[in-house]
Amino acid sequence: MPDPDDVAREPDVSSANDGRVPIRARYEPSPTTAEPALRAWSDRRLAEPGPFRPRFMVYSGLGSPAMTAERLAVLQEVGAEAFQLATDLPTQLGFDPDHELAHAQVGRAGVSCATLDDFATICSRLDLEAADSLGMLQNSLGHVALGMVHSVLADRGATQTKLLMQNDPLKEFTARGTEIHTPEQALRIAADCVAFAIDEGMPGAALTVCSNHYDVAGAGPVVAVAFAFGNAIAYMDELVGRGYAPAAVAEKFMFFLNERSDMFVEASIFRTARVLWSEILRDRYGLEVAEQPVAVMMGYAHGLESADEPLVNIPRVTLSVLGSVLGGVDYLCATGYDEALRIPSVDAAALAVRTMQVVAYEHGVATSIDPLAGSAKLRDIDDHVQSEVRAELKRLFDEGGPLEAIENGYLTARIDENRGARQDQLRRGERQMVGHGVFDAPERASYFAGKSTGEVDFPEVERDAVERVGEHKRRRDSALVERSLKDVRMAAAGDENLVRPAIGALRAGATSAEIVAATREGFEE
Repeated sequence: MPDPDDVAREPDVSSANDGRVPIRARYEPSPTTAEPALRAWSDRRLAEPGPFRPRFMVYSGLGSPAMTAERLAVLQEVGAEAFQLATDLPTQLGFDPDHELAHAQVGRAGVSCATLDDFATICSRLDLEAADSLGMLQNSLGHVALGMVHSVLADRGATQTKLLMQNDPLKEFTARGTEIHTPEQALRIAADCVAFAIDEGMPGAALTVCSNHYDVAGAGPVVAVAFAFGNAIAYMDELVGRGYAPAAVAEKFMFFLNERSDMFVEASIFRTARVLWSEILRDRYGLEVAEQPVAVMMGYAHGLESADEPLVNIPRVTLSVLGSVLGGVDYLCATGYDEALRIPSVDAAALAVRTMQVVAYEHGVATSIDPLAGSAKLRDIDDHVQSEVRAELKRLFDEGGPLEAIENGYLTARIDENRGARQDQLRRGERQMVGHGVFDAPERASYFAGKSTGEVDFPEVERDAVERVGEHKRRRDSALVERSLKDVRMAAAGDENLVRPAIGALRAGATSAEIVAATREGFEE
């Protein structure tokens, strides 16, 4: 029998566990059609030092820019590496906080961010040199959001900080409801953002193709992946049609996928998505595996969170983190245990970062690149997921493709068919959820309530935001703002990339809502 210490000294082998059991960095998977894409992925990871873990990401934003700046600084201090800003609904819909439709929504679902000054304040306490990436969730006004991120990174000299933009407007029409423009106009804005990032040589994801929101809307994770890939094809087709190389475009994509009810299915979703995206790049765009940028995957660890016993969400989220890590995600965010109640408290947000760190660094989960390689169970799940996604993607294009499927109602109908599956399974007893039909103990529920309390005085946040944007408008050069907005209108009316005039307008002092309005006016000319 070989000495464990001798085995551990082999390249890419670790015995860092109590039993001194040698663990290899890579195990050969069983032969499947998936092998080329998964091998390309694992080859890239094998060139990196372990542990083979995702970047620890936070999706955060609350109240005012100053509040969010403080929260991000705390999370970076405990180890967060990638930062995506959650903005409130008025901001996502293109309203400034002083608009009548913004009333009672300012700062509630995220941070109020109406101006470039607001975004600069949000980032003011981040060490951008130490941050892996920075971005925003602004699906329907990606040119404004990317303009803010580009400006702050340029002003801070953080040219190596990667982009982390969601900027996926097509799924808004059926999954979230924050669409502003038509599907064709939304497609143009998203493509302009990717084109700008390519032209400027900005690293990272200028567009995060998202299945998560389709899943949450009711489609379920497998159908949701097919819808997301359909949107990715629409974005790719637009940009390749403009003359951009397929590999350059694909390099600017990230995939935000999700499954929150089974750890093994969650791992499979990410593994098989790599395979299917590789097939699309090969069969539709002529890129052989060796020429393809390896797909970047992002997970958001949820875990059937309950508002009744919030502390019990901690093990649920931990297992979801584990499923994502087993699937080999590149970026990972974990929900706060109290997110079902309110904007997560700082304690819960910091614990979410710690949860990801524990899974990544303890118990050997990230010692191997693909720990479940060769699993008969996972191979069977992979085969099923791949088959179902391929079939759904074919149906989507039989309906005319992503844009036509928005217009003819196909996407909405498919989501409606699947909505409520979890609740039906729980009601029939096919599934079990602790504290909901299993181990119910209402008189003991206080044991699992936690200490989370609301932290934000939202009326004060709204008053402050209205005053801040009003003061901003009073002290700016109105003539300069109007000239810059004219540039936005002219670009929208023609075929100029919208990000550049958006940056000019932001720097001139225009608000997000004014740029959105100018964009809409240009589209209508």
